[in-house]
Amino acid sequence: MFMNTCEFKSSCTLFNELKERSPAIHKAIKEDYCDSGYSECARFIVSRFHGPERVSKYLFPEDTQEACKMLDEFS
Repeated sequence: MFMNTCEFKSSCTLFNELKERSPAIHKAIKEDYCDSGYSECARFIVSRFHGPERVSKYLFPEDTQEACKMLDEFS
């Protein structure tokens, strides 16, 4: 079943840190990734396969190439 929002949104350190630090960026990420395109989010990809605890706090949603490298390293 397709979910409307990312299942990792509440535990995503980047998402939660940006809420306080940069509301405008937080809103853009929420709209572009968390609430619609989360299957294309690098953080979602790593979380889905290896758990949210394995996601680097420096990984941004658009860093899919880095996510692929992380998947290879964890395998």
